[in-house]
Amino acid sequence: MQPEQTNALLHIEAGGSRTTVFAYGPEDGPTVLAVHGFRGTHYGLEPLAEALGCRGYRVLVPDLPGAGASSPLRGTHDAVGYGAWLGELAGQLPQTKLLLGHSFGSVIVSAAIAQGTTPDGTVLINPILEPPLTGPRRFATAAARTYYGLARHLPRELGHWLLASKFIAGIGGSLMTSTRDPALRKWIRDEHFRQAGAFASRDVVLESFIASTSSTVVDFAAHVTSPTLLLGAERDPLSPPSAYSVEATGIRSGTFHVFPERGHLLPYEETQELSQLVAEWDRHVVDREFAA
Repeated sequence: MQPEQTNALLHIEAGGSRTTVFAYGPEDGPTVLAVHGFRGTHYGLEPLAEALGCRGYRVLVPDLPGAGASSPLRGTHDAVGYGAWLGELAGQLPQTKLLLGHSFGSVIVSAAIAQGTTPDGTVLINPILEPPLTGPRRFATAAARTYYGLARHLPRELGHWLLASKFIAGIGGSLMTSTRDPALRKWIRDEHFRQAGAFASRDVVLESFIASTSSTVVDFAAHVTSPTLLLGAERDPLSPPSAYSVEATGIRSGTFHVFPERGHLLPYEETQELSQLVAEWDRHVVDREFAA
């Protein structure tokens, strides 16, 4: 089925989802297919997509099935299901040069590659390299489990209301924000408010929560063989700096960079630096790989 295009939007059927894809940058630029993370929408990657667009890339950012303007998957919203959806979606788009994922999007990208999607290069930003509900942050782990457990057991309407709470979204965003710039912190908080209720149903969120806390990039690393750029952050609570190495990830084609004094929201906090690193790596590593 050919994509139906409306202005800067594509509406594509993939995995049973009527997926809305937002396009940035020149139409004739090399294509970057970018995947946002859990509880987000395309807005979470819009600043980076615009920055890459200014560097000549055509960046396509879908709302994940069941999030934003995209309808749910036909099957389960887990890493394998999302990966199959992404592979089907990529097959209906122009040849993808770079496949990019942020946070849980990094797991989805890796799952798609494990199922046969073959980009020229892969970019994983704040990738999930260790199970998120393990490690020393016991209070945050207990709070997350309690929150989603309560949403599951409440009556459906109350559970939906709890998951859409802007107050909770604001707290979560604040915990992930590392910048001290007051204006940027406010903008990030407002973005989390805007996306708080952007989901199709309670069931989609709860399925996605299980997937996002039980699957990691490392689970699929053996299949990630194309040039891969992994961009992490020193203060990311979900993947510590020690996780960024060939030995820890199993990704032998990896190039690793860790931002000092930054956390889990690199696309918001280091937008221009990210776009520059991606463009330089693409030029010096991916293009050289295919020229050899």
